[in-house]
Amino acid sequence: MRALVFIPMFLGAVGIFAYNAVQLIRFLRMARPEPRWDRLGARLRQTLLVAFAQQRLLRELPAGLIHAAIFWGFLILLSAAVEAVLEGFHPRWSLSFLGPLYSLSTILVDLFCLFVVIAVLAAAWRRYVQRVPRLQGPPAELRDAALILGLILVIVIALLLQNSTRIALGQDHAWAVRPVAALLSVIYAPEAPLTRVLFEIGWWLHIGCILIFLNYLPFSKHLHVLTSVPNVFFSRPEPVNALAPIDFTREDLEQFGATDVEHLSWKSILDSYSCTHCGRCTSVCPANQTGKVLDPRAIIVAVRQRAFDRFPILLKQRAGKPLSAEEQAILERRFVGDYIPAEALWQCTTCGACMQECPVMIEHVPVIVELRRGLVMMEANFPTELQPAYGNLETNSTPWAFSAADRAAWAEGLGVLTLAQDAQEYDVLFWAGCAGSYDQRAQRVARAIVQLLQHAGVRVRILGNEEHCTGDPARRTGNEYLADQLMRANVETLNRYGVRTIVTMCPHCYNTLKNEYPAMGGHYTVYHHTQYLRHLIAEGRLSLPEQTEPLLQSVVYHDSCYLGRYNGEYDAPRELLRELPVLELHEPARARDRGFCCGAGGGRMFMEERVGKPVNRERTEELLRTGATTIALNCPFCMTMLTDGVKAAGKADEVQLYDIAELLLQQLSPAPLHANRNADA
Repeated sequence: MRALVFIPMFLGAVGIFAYNAVQLIRFLRMARPEPRWDRLGARLRQTLLVAFAQQRLLRELPAGLIHAAIFWGFLILLSAAVEAVLEGFHPRWSLSFLGPLYSLSTILVDLFCLFVVIAVLAAAWRRYVQRVPRLQGPPAELRDAALILGLILVIVIALLLQNSTRIALGQDHAWAVRPVAALLSVIYAPEAPLTRVLFEIGWWLHIGCILIFLNYLPFSKHLHVLTSVPNVFFSRPEPVNALAPIDFTREDLEQFGATDVEHLSWKSILDSYSCTHCGRCTSVCPANQTGKVLDPRAIIVAVRQRAFDRFPILLKQRAGKPLSAEEQAILERRFVGDYIPAEALWQCTTCGACMQECPVMIEHVPVIVELRRGLVMMEANFPTELQPAYGNLETNSTPWAFSAADRAAWAEGLGVLTLAQDAQEYDVLFWAGCAGSYDQRAQRVARAIVQLLQHAGVRVRILGNEEHCTGDPARRTGNEYLADQLMRANVETLNRYGVRTIVTMCPHCYNTLKNEYPAMGGHYTVYHHTQYLRHLIAEGRLSLPEQTEPLLQSVVYHDSCYLGRYNGEYDAPRELLRELPVLELHEPARARDRGFCCGAGGGRMFMEERVGKPVNRERTEELLRTGATTIALNCPFCMTMLTDGVKAAGKADEVQLYDIAELLLQQLSPAPLHANRNADA
């Protein structure tokens, strides 16, 4: 009788699930193709660490342990689910033929039933009683979470009921060892009819809730139960530090960037399936945490909602079926505007904190930049503050209104030659960047770096007025056509001179030259100046004289996003600081891969903050709370933003800001440090 009821129910549930799964795959195929099958070894290792070992979730221990218990329990309980299906076909079918392995399986299943119950109750407590802010959301989302947690709880409790009554009835399978169920079995009378009834109730509840759970997932935010592992596999094994270029030579190219979901890559759609709604991305977003509209989680959720609204209608349209007025209205809705506020896209600093914290490796920044590209190149819709920067980049190859002829003026008196003057006898090309070339404060840093290189005997060259902006500001604000022009011009110049090694002072230039220029045919060995200076010290080519008096009393170091989070370089700057006679080296509360953005990235350097608290003030206040009297930096953008932050805090006379290169040079030069006070910036 059980089989007569179960088999049709099981086949129907599997059939419905298969249909919905095929629909989800069809939606992925409607998005832009993108190759993601390279580096299989690295992808498998990443999947083991991030998906199965829960590496990222365990960065936040209480929540990480709760989720890990549920996730590992889910994996281990799969064997119990398989056995329940087998029993549905025949009451004596089981996995006991595995022998000792079956014993190990039943022990783990039994123990993890207990762990999962505890974890589910703890998760419910955090969400509904403790009300952790990042776990809150609209009522529908909270109800969805409650339903899923409830189903999981019923599944494991029903399994314990089924196994404990099975033991009481003396009908457990051979090799089965169930310590928790065995303890519970003593409360049942073996001969009582109720024990048999409770066994059947436990079995049907267990398998029934599993089938309900399976078919609810495609419509729930918990779809990530099925998609998170493949999503981690297809995510980039390295930090997402390079944006996909657009091939402007294609004559058939009609769409630039994304104006709707089908213009995004299939991986971005898979990301939206895999979002756990945990809010970790939002909780570290500098824009969101300073009171702005941007919510990285909401953007990914909006991608999924738009895909579920739009793709079924597009499939119907492609099949030649007529559309209703309601369906036509859905198609005509604007993705940016109706689902995502345009303002949110422009508040992103592209710091990458959201991607760093995401437990399923969702790639938020590429989606935001693709949508910016659509606004800029398809609709000419972008903040008015960017217009001068775009105009200057087009005419002068710098975002500021300075002449390209003056790009090498910062190097006067240093005796450094351009490649046009001598491209034969040199070791490195120093890339000053736009800030180092034109910003007075950054010029002092550029000069300090060159002087250190010269002191170490490094033969340095610069491009002078042949150097253009690397294209980073244009690319990350969505003006990919302008970025493409700048990047190709630089690659042509660098390749013409046969450049092999580049040292940069700006992490944004460093990231672009190192990670994005190879796609343009520019293959170079690129160093940030802190990396190269550490290299020189390690080789003994740059030796710093010992001083009995401390150079500085107390220093706090600020991690720049594009050197640290984007390129994993946290140690080189700190090792250089340890070479200096400093009494105290401080770390802010948010440091290294948890560092907080200065607010300048993603083109924000050229836009005003009109909503909420300025990001640079938030970061400056955190640095000042360490009590340090000096802030050490490695980025000209950070220098500008944090200098403004120190002034806004009224600490300009008490706290100084220096690039690490300036501090190293002080060891070699008698010039007092107060000559570089931030008041001069």
